[in-house]
Amino acid sequence: MELETISEYDTQHPRVSGPITLKHSRTFAVGVDVGQAHDPTAICVASRIVTTPLNPVFKDLNPYKHPRYEVAHLERLRLGMPYPVQVDYLEGIMARQPLSAPRARLLVDYTGVGRPVFDLFGQRAALRHAQGVVITGGRETSATRTGWSVPKGELVSKLQALLHAGDLRIAAGLQDAAVLARELQDFRVRFTDNGNATFSAREGAHDDLVLALALAVFGLSRPEPAEALRVAWAR
Repeated sequence: MELETISEYDTQHPRVSGPITLKHSRTFAVGVDVGQAHDPTAICVASRIVTTPLNPVFKDLNPYKHPRYEVAHLERLRLGMPYPVQVDYLEGIMARQPLSAPRARLLVDYTGVGRPVFDLFGQRAALRHAQGVVITGGRETSATRTGWSVPKGELVSKLQALLHAGDLRIAAGLQDAAVLARELQDFRVRFTDNGNATFSAREGAHDDLVLALALAVFGLSRPEPAEALRVAWAR
């Protein structure tokens, strides 16, 4: 928990006689876009910050009306790194603070080559909570036994909405911050003959960091899949 004190306001409040203390609650998630022969595996650590006044009387004076998202870590693993070594490396990342306690959510691309890699996670106690995300070209998001089935359009449009609203911040000091910004700019929306929107990088460009970020943000903005399944079954 982080605290912030504000002492200047844009409005008069009958009960304000001094500074207001805000509480910032931060949760973390890790997104992993599994690479293939010519694409590296990308890892993104992101956080979601929800801000509330310690005194709920002042909730209308909260300058942070919506949850904010921050990119804390970006990384592309060495091209050609064996998948078991990648899993070892990710296990080390998840064992460190602030990801180890409380345990951060871990979302792994479960599409294509990601499936056998995801199976390796189940062999590691520190990674068994990982959720596999099948990225589809459809329109419906649904919880599955291993995690989620999510349209690529939902993943990317969420990022675009956060960027447009100013609620997603990428630390300029991150080594791959400029690469991620370029990937976001390179993303294009195309429409198929039947009117479905498709999202992809321009020809010849990569989108691995974008997808790793999108997976992390998705995990931060959705309930656990088991809870989503429980709600669906109860309907």
